[in-house]
Parts: sequence; C-alpha cells; structure tokens
Amino acid sequence: MQVATANETAGWTGDETLNVWQDFFWAAAGALLLTFSFPRPDMGQLAWVGLVPLMVLSLKTTPKRAFRVGYLTGVLHFLVLLRWVASTIHQYGGIPWVAGVAALVLLSLYLGLYMGLFAWGLARWRRGGLFVLCFAPLFWVALEYLRTKALTGFPWGLLGYTQHKHLALIQLADITGVYGISFLVVLVNAALALFVRRVLDRADWHRSAGWGGPIVGVGVAGLMVVGAYAYGTLRITQVEEAQEKSPTLSVAVIQGNIDQGVKWDTSYQLSSIETYQRLSAEALSKAPDLVVWPETATPFYYLHPADRLLTRMVNRGLAAGECDWILGAPAAERAGEDWNYYNRAYAVTSQGAVIGSYDKVHLVPFGEYIPFQKLLFFVKRLVVSAGNFSAGTKGDTIKGWDWQVGVQICFESIFPELSVASVRSGATLLVNLTNDAWFGRSGAPFQHFNMARFRAVETRRALARSANTGISGFVGPAGRVLSSTALYEEAWRVEALPVMTLTSLYVRFGDLFAWICVGLTVLLGPVIGGIRAMND
Repeated sequence: MQVATANETAGWTGDETLNVWQDFFWAAAGALLLTFSFPRPDMGQLAWVGLVPLMVLSLKTTPKRAFRVGYLTGVLHFLVLLRWVASTIHQYGGIPWVAGVAALVLLSLYLGLYMGLFAWGLARWRRGGLFVLCFAPLFWVALEYLRTKALTGFPWGLLGYTQHKHLALIQLADITGVYGISFLVVLVNAALALFVRRVLDRADWHRSAGWGGPIVGVGVAGLMVVGAYAYGTLRITQVEEAQEKSPTLSVAVIQGNIDQGVKWDTSYQLSSIETYQRLSAEALSKAPDLVVWPETATPFYYLHPADRLLTRMVNRGLAAGECDWILGAPAAERAGEDWNYYNRAYAVTSQGAVIGSYDKVHLVPFGEYIPFQKLLFFVKRLVVSAGNFSAGTKGDTIKGWDWQVGVQICFESIFPELSVASVRSGATLLVNLTNDAWFGRSGAPFQHFNMARFRAVETRRALARSANTGISGFVGPAGRVLSSTALYEEAWRVEALPVMTLTSLYVRFGDLFAWICVGLTVLLGPVIGGIRAMND
C-alpha cells in the first residue's frame, strides 16, 4: 500500500487543531460545489470541479483522514440537498420539528458514508496518475449503484443528474443509464485533481516527466467528453427523425394544485373533484386521446362501495369527453379477514369502465410502509403518516384500445429499472403520476422532474407527467422538455406524443455498465491494490 510520506502529511495537516479546521474547510468547499450543482440554483457546471477538493486531499493524505473529510463532505451536502425532509415529516407527518430534523440528520449520516468510502478508496489504493484516472470514476459509479439498491434504495441526487441541461451529453444514458454521465463527470474531476496535485507539488516542478500523467489525464477526459457529445448529437438527430415518423397520441395532464394540508380532509373532497373536472373540461377542448390525473387525485377509495357516491361523481365528469382517463387513487381490497391497500392508477373509459390498473411497486419507506417491521417496531409510533400499503408487480403496464403505457407513481420515476421493465413489457409511452406538494418550494420538485427526464432518454419513450402542485409536463424521447407548468398553480397541458417502439441498449441490457464498474472496482481496488500492498 502506498502511504503518505511524513512531508506530505505534515504539509497537509499541521497540528491537530489546525487539522480539524482544514478538514472542515475542504469538506465545506466540496459540499458547497456539489449542492449548488443541483436545482436550485442548478449550476451544473460546478459538478465538473465539485469533487476536486476532496480528491486532491485524498491523493495526498492517509485513508483515515480521507474518509473523515469525505464523510463530512457527504453529510453536509445531503443535509442541504435534502433539507425538505425535515419540513415534510414535521408538517405532513404530524411529528415535532425535532423528529423531522433528526430524520434528516440520520439520512444524511447514512448517505455521507458513500462519499467517505469513495475518499477512503482513493487514499487506500492510489497507485499513480493513470490508475487514479481509471479507478475514481469506476469506484464512484459502483458506490452510486450500491446506493440505488441498498436498504430499499435511495438514488436521489446521483451526480449525473446535474447535467440535465446538456441534452447532447445525456444521450449516453440510452447505453449506460445515468451512471455513464456520473462516470464522465468524475473522470473530469479526477483529471483536474491530478493536475492540481501536480501544481501543488512544488518541489518536483523541474521533473519534466512529472507532468506527463496530468496532461494525459486531462487529454483523455476531454476526448471522452467530446466523444459523448458527438454521440449525443448524432442520437438526437436519429431519435427525432424516428419520432417524426411515429404515430402520435394526444395526452392531457391535469394539475389541480390541491393543498396537501386539506387533501385528505373529507370536507374538501367535493371541491377537489370539482377542481379536476373543471380543469379537465378545459383540456377536453383540445380533444385529447388520454387524460392523466396525478397521484391520489381522487382523495377517496375509487370504486369502493363505501365511496360509491364520490365514484359516480367522478365518472359523470369522465363522460364529458370521448377519451380514456388515468386516475390516481388509493385502493382497498379484501384479503381474507384483512385488507390490502394500494397506491393505484386506474385506467377508465369515458363510460366509466375500468380497462386496467397499476399498483405502485416501489413504496416509500416510512411513508407508505415500515421496512423491517419486526426490527423497527417502535418506528410506527413515531411516523403517524405511514400507511401499510402493499406493492404491485414490477413490469405491469396499462393497455388502452390503441395505447400501452408504463406508469411510475411518485418517486418510482427515480428508479430506472421500473421504466425499463415496463418498456420490456410493451409500453410505448411513460406516464408519471406524482404529488410533489410534500416538497414545498424547495429545489426538490425541480430535481424530481429532471430525474424523470432521464427515464425518457434511457428507454426512448415520451413521458407525460401529472403532478398535483407541479411540475407537470411532457418530455420527448430525446429528453427534450416539450412543455411544462409552474409550481403551485392550477394548470393543464395537452401534447401530441410520439408512440415509439425503438429498443435502446439500456432497455436491452439494463445496468450492465454499472455492473462492469462494480467488477472493475473490485479488480483494481481490493484485488490488485491488495496484492501490491502485500508486495510493498
């Protein structure tokens, strides 16, 4: 193992008191750059240098210190990025502020581990410029993929999402998923970190060979980014040409803007239904083929005998147009002596006939169910808003007379495998029903919307998104936003969406790229790095 020399350690740490403040400075600098890369303020260009402070330090110090600074960087970053968690749990979960803040802190402490492990790995297995250039992006993607899967998964704020504005660049996602974009961003960070480190190594400036690695690194990273842009430019042209030749389906999305504080108040049920019917009547003037309401837009158990009068009221509104409808609603079904509850999307004709449904597959932990209930039996007392919902079947789609859609409800849109599964089942359109009122006016609604855009690129399917308080809108198969609404307004939009049948490499092979990164990380780090350490 390569260990920092005494001079390196002294030059970067100093006494223990100074060391603490230095560590906090490096962590705060990195966290600030990364957090500002996401909406809002959505300065995605900062992501290309956001990891440089952490990587420069990790390549110059001990694994223990690198982990400490990386962990602190991650915790600070997620505390700010996910600040809406505290207010959501307090305001809508019915628990004190202190519990909401505690939940945010615990979540950030967990997510910070991934960045801490990244910094530790760089310090533990650093072997020279070109090795770092290869290892850093591989290791980062492996950790992002682990975060997507571990403990039910929480892939919110993956680094590749910061580049949603760069339409040509994100086309790479139809091969690699969002992980390929993260790979490129970390590759550039690694190249710049090697260059900065070389500049800081003043004692070796006169060694001409010492500049070879950093210069090659910057060149390789630059060529790969240029190659990604070239590929993306070509793919946009190809996809949009195919889009022009495809049949279309006219889709309307309705944004009712129902206050989350009164959404489930029975005294507001009628007014909520009337709001959606009024907005839908306006949208019907454009003669859509399909009208989409948001997640749980009907604040009652649609079709349940106990709510038959409200169901009839909704169905009378559906009869106003000759089209099909997708409605978000909770559902309850008998299971012996018990009940099973579902977060469901119903497909209904204008005559009130149910032609299909989709039940949410990836439920929100502590919001729709309690994970590890036997172990966390005490949590149920704290999270009063948690339901006891059952999950649907991955890959289910909804079929109409001349359409077949893959549905994602709420944050299912941040899990690529769900949209991929629906496309493999025959979906030619994606529909996202959500209620982002929980997020308030934070950056989260913008982050959520732009993460959903990547599902369109990955699957080469147009996306219709209906959100209670926004952002609602449409995304083309190349990830281009066709139209969208503002937050917290009553609105509707209608768009003719292409019905695509292209099969992307990502749909065909799934997360193969991420798995390759996992395999190469193990090979380059613990295996090769461990063998070399034994030989040192």
